[in-house]
Amino acid sequence: MTVDEALAIVETVLEDDEQLNDVQELIFKQCWEGRQSYEEIAKLSKYDDEYIKAAGYKLWKLLSDAFDEKVKKSNIKAVIKRYLRRHQVTLHRTQVIGVNLSGANLSGARLLLTNLSEADFYQTDLNKSIVTEDKTASDEIIKAEDAHNQGILSSIRERIYHWNDLRFHCEEQVKIAEALDRTNTLFFPNSKARLTTPAGRQNQEPDFLIFHQGKWGILEIWHPDTEKDETRDRLFASHGISIIHYCDANRCTEEPDRIVQEFLDLLSQG
Repeated sequence: MTVDEALAIVETVLEDDEQLNDVQELIFKQCWEGRQSYEEIAKLSKYDDEYIKAAGYKLWKLLSDAFDEKVKKSNIKAVIKRYLRRHQVTLHRTQVIGVNLSGANLSGARLLLTNLSEADFYQTDLNKSIVTEDKTASDEIIKAEDAHNQGILSSIRERIYHWNDLRFHCEEQVKIAEALDRTNTLFFPNSKARLTTPAGRQNQEPDFLIFHQGKWGILEIWHPDTEKDETRDRLFASHGISIIHYCDANRCTEEPDRIVQEFLDLLSQG
């Protein structure tokens, strides 16, 4: 994924009044490209170290609130990758080939735009979309590409799994919810909590907050690229939620009932 694609995703997640300013975008781009030193970023810009550092702090706090997990210089790629995976979105890079249509008879013709990297194809009726009274064919091709990409990005928000009037981010969460339901256990899926963190007040959203035999615990679904947030876990523990268990995503799909029972046993023994 390119940095521009990543920024496009960030724009869809942030509210209209929370879009990145020029300095925040600069920091984001530099960190995405591997420059994680504020001093190094400052040298590449017209700003001093302290200003870049302060702007970076506000940037990561803004993104942490937007993505509902701690975002920092070192994990921004993993955060966005997890967000795409949870919403089952694949970004396709479409390359548009310029064609000289001067003098060509386009009546009844159809133009095929080829995605060279992914081998995807889509068609546009030239009579209806490409040739207009005051727009060139190339203008309409670019618009068609933009609309296609915007459709992909907007689907990020729409890819939500529903079960019994509850909302989930992935199929594994639904499997665990079904298993918990079969045990008649009280649970809260994807419930946001407001906590005081080293970076200030933030929202945190555990996959499942579960109450069993007078005890609270958190059950998290662990994917290969998931980074365990030990700082967050310690914060929950300081509030009395000391049982926090990470379960493998594949096991959640294959044996959700066993995972749930193992977790309830942990709560009983804790």
